[in-house]
Amino acid sequence: MDNSTLGSISGRLPGARPVAVIDIGSNSIRLVVYERLTRAPTPLFQEKAMCGLGRYLNELKRLNPETVPSALASLARFRKLADICGVRERDIHPFATAAVRWAEDGPEFLAKAEEACGVPIRVIGNAEEAELAATGVRAGFVNPRGIVGDLGGGSMELVRIDGETLSDKISLPLGSLSLAERTRGEKTEAIPIIEDALASVEWLNHVRGENFYAIGGTWRALAKLHMAQTNYPLSAVHGYKMDARKALQITARYANNSPTGLKRLAGMSAGREETVPFGALLLNSLIRKMQPSDVIFSAFGVREGTIYRLLSEAERAEDPLLSACETVAAMRARSLQHGRELIEWTDGLFARSNEHEHDDERRLRHAACLLSDISWRAHPDYRGEQSAVLISQSAFAGIDHPGRAFLALCVYHRYERKLQGELMPKLAHLLPRPLQKRALIIGQTVRLAHTLTAGMKGLLPQTTLLCEQGKLVLSLPTKLESLDGEQLRRRLRSVAREMALQPEVVVSKHVKQTFFGGLFGG
Repeated sequence: MDNSTLGSISGRLPGARPVAVIDIGSNSIRLVVYERLTRAPTPLFQEKAMCGLGRYLNELKRLNPETVPSALASLARFRKLADICGVRERDIHPFATAAVRWAEDGPEFLAKAEEACGVPIRVIGNAEEAELAATGVRAGFVNPRGIVGDLGGGSMELVRIDGETLSDKISLPLGSLSLAERTRGEKTEAIPIIEDALASVEWLNHVRGENFYAIGGTWRALAKLHMAQTNYPLSAVHGYKMDARKALQITARYANNSPTGLKRLAGMSAGREETVPFGALLLNSLIRKMQPSDVIFSAFGVREGTIYRLLSEAERAEDPLLSACETVAAMRARSLQHGRELIEWTDGLFARSNEHEHDDERRLRHAACLLSDISWRAHPDYRGEQSAVLISQSAFAGIDHPGRAFLALCVYHRYERKLQGELMPKLAHLLPRPLQKRALIIGQTVRLAHTLTAGMKGLLPQTTLLCEQGKLVLSLPTKLESLDGEQLRRRLRSVAREMALQPEVVVSKHVKQTFFGGLFGG
């Protein structure tokens, strides 16, 4: 391969048009450039500036005069970075929230901000901010149900969500930065403020047992801190879940910490030590008021809700996990089509086996098939572990943490049978034993398929792997008979042993063909 060929290879999808969101919040200003407009948006570049525009808003009724210049400079930088990333002007979507919405000098700042950005900036209202936050949760989870809470620096938005339906939207002046300012850092003074505000929301008395989806940098920092302190095996905050009792204990502990004490803790996000105690106090009060079943942390919020709104109805209907896995496979696997064929090949097996699947288990198997070859370029000794690390720490949506661990184990077992190293046993510990066994069966089945096809498309549709009368039968057409051999039979025996079946290879002129097109088109 010459240098000109190497120069044409890109780490990005060809033809993808990036889209950018600029979020002007009360505590921070963020730029996120996504690779393209899709159901599973991937950040191409992101940057945050902790400007604290709303720090003195309650006292001065104006934006923080100390940081307005740096905020405007950050916006100019963000526009330049968006240009460098190739974002067209019409694909830049800036918006401002509570601080600019409430400040007396908000319109003056907005005019200067639009000059710095070079594009109009929307100031979103209370109800729209709540709706966008819930829309972000809808983008990041499959059929979410419960209460969405989006904690910003100046306000907190609450909204009920039931799949596609949003209701009971409200915005409260309980931002973490606002609480810290109003109480001059005295958390005990924040308690009556919080309780009075929550008491005014009558419908919170009727949501007991529902999930609570926590959005916002302060709550994400709280989750990251706890994950680091407990040596949790995953680093992705999205989908991290605590039951209500555990969440009460944790929020009480961190609400009682001082900013100085928090700053010394491993896993504490820089610049969040002042607001985390108030965020913990607020979440503790919400849990006591609502009595949810679980607290689920979401990395998807207003920014992702903005992107979701831009999608067509057909794109919104896509599965965010499988959409992301397709993209990853297209970039990293030897053949995306082989992954698609593997889905339907294993569909035949599991439809006629005793390994009964729920809908979510099926989609996780499909995801494992798509991701089964993403580490083929790595050294053979490290392919399993590298695959598991990539999957367990990737920014996938539409999957919870046990699902993420299951998916990582499936692809790990495509290379290795025994759990080795430090990470793999910890991931397995997130799953009950039946799911650990299922991950092993899927991984070994995928390994059998790759042994048969060398990871190349077009061969699997000519073969079948089925359970028949206590046997695991691999059927090959006569023209592929030469692929039969000890290595293939050894892989088949490994799968059959885990499924308590007897292995058998059948060579015939009349192998039933598998036609692909039901899931991905012809």
